Amino acid sequence: MECLNAEKFGGYDAHFLEELSDEHECPICKMALRKPILTKCGHRLCLSCSEEMKKRKNGVLICPLDNNNLKPDQTFRDKAIERAVLQLKVKCNNFLKNCQWTGELKAINNHLGSCEYQEVECLNEQCSTLLLRKELSDHTETKCIYRLITCQHCNQEIRFCEKQNHLETCESLPLYCVNQCGMKILRKEMSSHITDSCANTVIPCQYFYVGCNFK
Repeated sequence: MECLNAEKFGGYDAHFLEELSDEHECPICKMALRKPILTKCGHRLCLSCSEEMKKRKNGVLICPLDNNNLKPDQTFRDKAIERAVLQLKVKCNNFLKNCQWTGELKAINNHLGSCEYQEVECLNEQCSTLLLRKELSDHTETKCIYRLITCQHCNQEIRFCEKQNHLETCESLPLYCVNQCGMKILRKEMSSHITDSCANTVIPCQYFYVGCNFK
């Protein structure tokens, strides 16, 4: 997605339909010229490549083709070549994954924003799985362990990977009575069931306080 990033170092690392001409290739990075500058000696460099060279050469720019020292007023932005480079025909970065798109270099970022073969990250929070855009919908909705689901018992929204832990505390989960009376009772109603209506609940005689041990 950063093929046309103006701040990226070096030239355009794209897959051109035709071999780059010397006019369109930076002699430093050997890629298509990005924001090209024209030197007084008639050669072209990527702006970022020229800036990097000046950093390494204590502020001096040396033409890599004829070794001329170039003063600041001896280089110029070459807008005509910049437009020409952006109009060169390229293949999609994902052509090896079977994307058939071709178009002008200036259109590639727009294409990659919707390319079905572009690698993207799962949209679900906490998931960092990388997959092709065409696989994204199926993954996020049916396969991702971090996808949101609704508990069928309490309607609470939970993550798929948390389902088992949730069921261990879900107040609306039906459970068999702990007294083995055979009835299924919601977890939140179990206590009142055992106290008030379970046929297997053992209760003491109402006269236990005077010594009756019958239950």
